Amino acid sequence: MIVDQPDSHYIFVFSKKYVYSGINYIKYKNKPLTNKEYLQYWGKWLVLGKREELEELANRLDPYVEREQIPCIKFDRAVQKEFEEMLLRECVMCIYCDERQREDVWKILAQEGVTSKAWQYEKNTMEAWLPGGRLLERWIKARGLTESDAEWVREDAERYFAQFEDEDAIFSGVIQ
Repeated sequence: MIVDQPDSHYIFVFSKKYVYSGINYIKYKNKPLTNKEYLQYWGKWLVLGKREELEELANRLDPYVEREQIPCIKFDRAVQKEFEEMLLRECVMCIYCDERQREDVWKILAQEGVTSKAWQYEKNTMEAWLPGGRLLERWIKARGLTESDAEWVREDAERYFAQFEDEDAIFSGVIQ
């Protein structure tokens, strides 16, 4: 099911089962991941392209998401201006899955015409959004925040990621 809310930067693809039931899609072999497992195993295939291309791919991948062969997908509604200085001038699609199923997901992507193979663990993404992390600091700079506002954003990021301190807790999701 493609979830396109105009006020969101992202367009998502979830199984209807998760949209309507509130069940957590972040799992492996039907078992929800703990915070520790999430940081160890959860990641994403990255696909770059124009929004229209990614929308077409999302439509082709939607049946795999409904069958739970792919847990979730999100992609940019538009190029993120904050990251143009990194020469990222295309939209990004993230095809999420557990590392232990990533080759199965890659086979689906390749079958649907994806040729560039780029994998990233969520742990690496999260580290980039922590205070001092390359993505958070570039975002702060691109927004032209005052030092006090920038410090508030850094403290907020620190508070947000504190949820991972309890390694055995079931991972509860990341606000998008």
